[in-house]
Amino acid sequence: MSAEDSLAICMLLILAVSAGTLMTILFSLLKNAGKRDEIAELMAEEEEAEPKPREGKVTGGEPGEAEPWEKDADWWRKS
Repeated sequence: MSAEDSLAICMLLILAVSAGTLMTILFSLLKNAGKRDEIAELMAEEEEAEPKPREGKVTGGEPGEAEPWEKDADWWRKS
């Protein structure tokens, strides 16, 4: 076997491995395409059950309103 033949055989092996990888990915995609996503359904149910947060200073409420746990805007100037 000459050097040119070994190069061609290595190239064919690389092509075969990459084609096999692509076929495996496509097969798994087609196999799982019809299944429903249970995790997404559970997450949607969890989001619906959570209470909505109140709108305050940070989320777009009135500028003068502050939650009891919030610091003043210029707290760093006072120290």
